[in-house]
Order: sequence, then C-alpha cells, then structure tokens
Amino acid sequence: MSALQELQQALQTVSDQLEQTQRHLATSRTALHQAESALRGVDPDNPETVVPPGLHRADDQIGHTLSTVEQVADSIEQFAAGL
Repeated sequence: MSALQELQQALQTVSDQLEQTQRHLATSRTALHQAESALRGVDPDNPETVVPPGLHRADDQIGHTLSTVEQVADSIEQFAAGL
C-alpha cells in the first residue's frame, strides 16, 4: 500500500469516527431535551424550580461541540478530496 493510500485510509477512519460522534451528540441532545420536558412536567406552572440551570448550559455545550465536529469533518473531507 502506498503512503497516499495509507493516508486516505486513515482519513476515512477519522471521517467515520467523526460521523459516529455526530450521531452520538445528536442522540445526547435529544435525550437532554426529553429529560427537560419530563422535568417541566413535574411542575408545569413553575418549571424553573425543577429544571436545573446547568441543563441549558449542557445543551449549549453539546450544540457547540456538534458544530465544531462538523467543521472538523468538513475540513477533513476537503483535505481528502484534494489528495
């Protein structure tokens, strides 16, 4: 196997892992939203008393991480296409 083929294979492995990471993050975000909905159901009139403030920060962090992973995946794809 040539060095170029090895590089392409390595980049494909990275791309596959990034795609899996994106799926996990999306699943986590969905679960977080479901948890928030369930918590709001405990006290619909005063959800702020049952929904921890950190829950919103966690959602923001997942969103930021997802965006970063997407940018890295795009960069890897562009690099691989240029080989």
